[in-house]
Amino acid sequence: MCSDTIIEYEQGCRCLETGVSKLTRILEEETSEKPFTREQYLEYYTTIYNMCIQENPHNYSQRLYHKYHDIVEHYANETVLPCIQQKDAVYLLRELSRKWDHYKVFVKWLSHFFTYLERSFISYRNYPSLLEVAMKSFRDLVYLEVQVSAKDVVMALINKEREGGEIERELLKNIVDIFVQSGMGTMYEKDFEMFLLEDTASYYSRKASSWIQEDSCPEYMIKSEESLKKEKERVTHYLHSTTEPKLVEIVQEKLLVSVSKQLLEKEHLCALLRDDKMDDLSRMYRLFNPIPNGLELVAKAFRLHVTSEGNALIKQAQDSATTGSMEGQVLVGKIIDLHDKYMVYVTDCFKNHTLFHKALKEAFEVFCNKKVGGSSSAELLATFCDNLFKKSGKSDEAIEAEIDNVVKLLDYISDKDLFAEFYRKKLARRLLFDRKVNDEHERSMLTKLKGQHGGQFTSKMEGMLTDMALAKESQKGFEGYVNGKPGGIDLAVTVLNTGFWPSYKTSTDLNLPREMVECVDAFNSYYGSKTTKRKLSWIYSLGTCHVIGRFDHKPIELVLFTYQVSIYPFGFGLFSRDLIYFDLYVFCQAVVLCLFNNTERLTYQEIIEQLNLSHEDLVRVLHSLSCSKYKILNKEPASKSISTTDVFELNTKFTDKMRRIKVPLPPVDDRKKVVEDVDKDRSYAIDACIVRIMKRRKVLLHQQLVSECVEQLRRMFKPDVKMIKNRIEELISREYLERDTKNPNTFKYGLITDAKDSPPSLLLSSQKMYRETIIDFEQGCKCLEAGVSELKRILEEETTSETLIDPKQYLELYTTIYNMCIQKHPHDYSQRLYNKYRDIVEHYAKKTVLPSIQQKHDEYLLRELSRRWGHYKVFVKWLSHFFNYLERFFIPQRNHSSLLEVAMKSFRDRVYLEVQVNAKDVVIALIHKEREGEQIDRELLKNVLDVFVQSGMGTIERYKEDFEMFLLEETESYYARKASRWIQECSCPEYMIKSEESLKKEKERVTHYLHSSTESKLVEIVQDVLLVSVEKHLLEKEHSGCSALLRDDKIDDLSRMYMLYHPIPKGLEPVADAFRVHVTREGNALIKQAQDAAANGSFVEAQLLVGKIIDLYEKYMVYVMGCFKNHAFFHKALKEAFEVFCNKKVGGSYGPELLANFCDSLFKKSGNDKLSDEAMEATIDNVVKLLDYISDKDIFAEFYRKKLARRLLFDHHKVNKEHETSMITKLKRQQGGQYTSKMEGMVTDMQLAKEFQKGFKGSLTKKPGGIDLAVTVLTTIHWPSYKKSTDLNLPREMVQCVEAFNSYYQSITTARKLSWIYSLGTCHVIGSFDPKPIELVLSTYQVYTYIYIYIYIPFVLVYVLIYLFFFQAVVLCLFNDTERLTCQEIIEQLNLSHEDLVRVLISLSCAKYRILNKEPASKSIATTDVFEFNSKFTDTMRRIKVSIPPPSMEEREKVVEDVDRDRRYAIDACIVRIMKSRKVLPHQQLVSQCAEQLSRMFKPDIKMIKKRIEDLMARDYLERDAEDHHIFKYVA
Repeated sequence: MCSDTIIEYEQGCRCLETGVSKLTRILEEETSEKPFTREQYLEYYTTIYNMCIQENPHNYSQRLYHKYHDIVEHYANETVLPCIQQKDAVYLLRELSRKWDHYKVFVKWLSHFFTYLERSFISYRNYPSLLEVAMKSFRDLVYLEVQVSAKDVVMALINKEREGGEIERELLKNIVDIFVQSGMGTMYEKDFEMFLLEDTASYYSRKASSWIQEDSCPEYMIKSEESLKKEKERVTHYLHSTTEPKLVEIVQEKLLVSVSKQLLEKEHLCALLRDDKMDDLSRMYRLFNPIPNGLELVAKAFRLHVTSEGNALIKQAQDSATTGSMEGQVLVGKIIDLHDKYMVYVTDCFKNHTLFHKALKEAFEVFCNKKVGGSSSAELLATFCDNLFKKSGKSDEAIEAEIDNVVKLLDYISDKDLFAEFYRKKLARRLLFDRKVNDEHERSMLTKLKGQHGGQFTSKMEGMLTDMALAKESQKGFEGYVNGKPGGIDLAVTVLNTGFWPSYKTSTDLNLPREMVECVDAFNSYYGSKTTKRKLSWIYSLGTCHVIGRFDHKPIELVLFTYQVSIYPFGFGLFSRDLIYFDLYVFCQAVVLCLFNNTERLTYQEIIEQLNLSHEDLVRVLHSLSCSKYKILNKEPASKSISTTDVFELNTKFTDKMRRIKVPLPPVDDRKKVVEDVDKDRSYAIDACIVRIMKRRKVLLHQQLVSECVEQLRRMFKPDVKMIKNRIEELISREYLERDTKNPNTFKYGLITDAKDSPPSLLLSSQKMYRETIIDFEQGCKCLEAGVSELKRILEEETTSETLIDPKQYLELYTTIYNMCIQKHPHDYSQRLYNKYRDIVEHYAKKTVLPSIQQKHDEYLLRELSRRWGHYKVFVKWLSHFFNYLERFFIPQRNHSSLLEVAMKSFRDRVYLEVQVNAKDVVIALIHKEREGEQIDRELLKNVLDVFVQSGMGTIERYKEDFEMFLLEETESYYARKASRWIQECSCPEYMIKSEESLKKEKERVTHYLHSSTESKLVEIVQDVLLVSVEKHLLEKEHSGCSALLRDDKIDDLSRMYMLYHPIPKGLEPVADAFRVHVTREGNALIKQAQDAAANGSFVEAQLLVGKIIDLYEKYMVYVMGCFKNHAFFHKALKEAFEVFCNKKVGGSYGPELLANFCDSLFKKSGNDKLSDEAMEATIDNVVKLLDYISDKDIFAEFYRKKLARRLLFDHHKVNKEHETSMITKLKRQQGGQYTSKMEGMVTDMQLAKEFQKGFKGSLTKKPGGIDLAVTVLTTIHWPSYKKSTDLNLPREMVQCVEAFNSYYQSITTARKLSWIYSLGTCHVIGSFDPKPIELVLSTYQVYTYIYIYIYIPFVLVYVLIYLFFFQAVVLCLFNDTERLTCQEIIEQLNLSHEDLVRVLISLSCAKYRILNKEPASKSIATTDVFEFNSKFTDTMRRIKVSIPPPSMEEREKVVEDVDRDRRYAIDACIVRIMKSRKVLPHQQLVSQCAEQLSRMFKPDIKMIKKRIEDLMARDYLERDAEDHHIFKYVA
């Protein structure tokens, strides 16, 4: 490029100005002329390059930089600005947009000429870049002059659109782009956005004022939502993206925030909730959710409404209670229904927002804690649960749902501890007296309560269930014991654990009849043979008793029971029955009646003396027998009350129509007693909470202590602040706390002393504990051994009192060890005491724990292990308390193992290692039983496995090695057997149900008793054995596999298949593959059906094919979205399946053409076939999705563009602009702006053409003559190419029409060139035939149009629609002057091409309507043929359409040829783009990258890519590496 000749500055400028002038001319004329050839461009570039590299003083870099500045300023000032200033209104925007495009092209070419200056001189001098100079010039000279006018016009157009008018969005997008780019990143907000936001605020303020007066709340929200949607669409279509949040915020502020209170009050939210307006409530949420704090007012209104609804239910129940109605019993059910109802609103309408969950909670807390008929909500809820579990007839699912609702409702009740107590009391009644109790439901309730409120909440209730299970085994043993002895004793005894059950009044001093004494003695004997470590307390007041009464009329069986007897926390209990004359469960009524076997009359005092029964109990019993419904005893005097002077005798005359009657005891109101007990427990809880807080905080202010205490306790009950203060005072008096001497509002923890060695667990100072007398080691050990012996005795007797050791004894033991540790050497026995501790726990483990366990076998071994493990932990806990000082000081100093570690090691070595094998075998056997459907004691297994875990001493290695490994092996073996049998016997759905149930149960096992770390391994084994190993067989089952499930729409089974295989690594791949194969098969069947029909000459199936494929897509997308949860595997499988058959050929047409034809017919539908707007939008969405599966998207685009042109030109009166725009918008979003730019231009052209036509018609009204002409002006580059006929000889009338429009158009603009196309119109001609005149509609709708693309500056194409179609009409007009013409004469007179004339003459002489007679009368046209007007022509219709046959060349072949040409250009551009960025690249990588980039639009042919590489090398874009010819280099 370098030249030795010096180029002077003026010489170079002249050369440059030549190029600039040519570029300016081409831009202004908008011709299709290519601006510069390669040689011309190279000349200008080389000239500037040489002027920049010449030596001084001929280096003109600086002057050229200024020259560039002058050129762009001159073009902006002299060419761009004047044209814009001549226009106004929308024409100003169009001219500004056009000139902006010209300016960018101008700057682009100029920058190419000055490239070297940009790359070397400017970067070296740090000057503004050429683009910055150009943009600054445009801004200063053009933008600042027109921006105010342009802004006003844009604002006016936006307001017009807001009012429902149509505007050119693409034009506004271009103008806004000018504001953004010309402002160089700073002017858009200042010059446009600020005014737009002000106008928007004003506009929507007016709208809000109007709408709020006229519309209801739902109507107002619909309008507001639509306004927000449209504003966002404006940002999408033409505003800058940064405007969206500001614009939306203003609309929200004006339409929603400012009227929110008024809006909710106008048609209150209550009305929407009351009338189930789900859509309106959802809309309200969508509108207010994006607004900061916008939902608070809505949530408040929601809370108030729910509160009023709930209060109404409470009021109704309270009113009913005052009238004696039982409305309170159904209240809980109504509240649950209310909760379900409004939870639907929270989850669906309000999208689970926390504000609405909080509002719902606060509302329910208001009315759920009110009293009804003297009963608290906690009692009502417990009663509801009691009734629920007693009722029969409800399904398991319904009961589980009710349990879930109860647990949720409990969250809203403040007194949860009161509920727990009432529930435990009623649970005890069900377990003891109700034979229909469902253990699964009871356990489910406890499990959910435990999950919600913690293990402590349900520990006693769980113990009650465990006791009942153990009682059954104990009863079996007793029955075996009794059967082996003579006598007819039939007795059932339930042994219960005192700590778990409510207390019952013991009656150990009751004088029993002989028969009953024998029963009791028999069980005492049996129980004594089993254990001597437990103490039985008999309770005779709880059962039913069947007594045969020998009355005069007939014997009657009396069922005497005390179900109504209240139960409170106590201990061991039983109920029994003895069959001698009666079934014995309880004794009281029966014992009284038995007294009358020996005498007829007894006074009250005699009865109480003989039975040794309490006055209160005897009064209730005698009242039930003499004063209630069944008067079995006569009383003197006959009053309704019992006194100590009354006399009773057996009523032998008693009778009843029933042979068996129940004699109930009068009920006792136990509500007050429960509340008192709960209050007592609350006192303990408050004490514990205060001590816990102070122990951690040490010093705390009074108010802080109270508030922290309230916060910690409120989870279980709502503490009374007065009670908390009273408990603080009580703790101060007990020396747990003390007031600060300086500030009485500050409390200190009572154990903070100055003594360094003060033990934390005692309420004594070190001065009190310390003894001056030296304690000898043997003396101290004797004291310690006495305490240990007492502890062992208490544990063996299983006393469950909270304080096993008396506080004084505990203090003595602690003080003894403390003093032995702080004595001076040699009397400091810390080390020996440490060893003594080890000896004690080892001895207890070896001599007490281990022997008792080794005596047991099977499940009894586990029970004993669990019991002994519990004892051992209690033993170690108390022992650690005794040795607490040792733990705190001596052990840390010597770095010894902690006391707990020593105890755990002793248990592990002495007990665990001896029994773990047997225990493991029993546990696995029980798990196997449970897997086979039998019931086991899960709590027992949990306790035993806790031994395995804790024996690992901080790790779970023992658990893994000693138990888990064997469990996993057994699990694999078990399920392998199951899988082998199930896969043979069951269908695919049945197999999956069983597998799902198995997985669920295994997870439940982990929840209930296995360690959490086992879950993943256990589940993995079950998945591998039941699912992975048989997956192929399962999916391919002939009549029930994956394909059959898809075919038969088995939604639930497919969802189950997904849920089963989704957690498995790569588990879904075979399922997705089966899904893909099935969908491919279905699609191929549709294609085959259409291909077969096309082969038989029927193209109906081909026309319907796309619709069927869309239906197929919708069908299987439902599976992907619903059953397969939108998983990527199934989206990929669906895509691969559709790509297979969507690109197959049908009847000579490929997928892109068929899809374009489908769209064409879709948009043309009318009448009954026309789809609704919603259906149309849905179909458009499906078409756009289907296009993703078409490989040749560029071919679809060309076919679609061609058919769109036909619709716009020939069916413009039927075209639905909204649908067309929607289709283009969605294509643009999916495929990019370049894909739809020409289609958007076509739609815009049609809008502009209407305005041109209005102007043209207005100009015709000012002129004489009757011209009726419609002209559509189109931009060449956007539209398919049409054959021009500029040399056609027109009749005079037609010439006048054309000249009239030319004259009008030149008056509008001189910068555009018109090219007339006469081959596209329709023409109405009146034929004066002999029979009658006929109107001929001559059209060429069938004329095929092809793609014509101009690469450079576009010019204007004119389509003439004149009711005078030229080709046919012009030919017929020739016969106005002569009767006969030869073909050659017609060609000469019209100057029409032979091909076009042949088609016209065929349509007029050889087709259906023979308007011309031809000689000879053949079906083809020759140049020697003679034509004459057929004056005899007639038809039944007064108007007929004469069609022209299509051209001979196949349309699709021409389209494919044109697309292939465009693909070559695309491949060239892609290769250059890749090489420009990579510079050097191997051949294979270049080909693969090119194919990858192009595959989004079409499937590139590798051979074509290689050919284009060779062509680019020939054109010096690329070159091969000299050393390796497989490597290409980019030539800059």
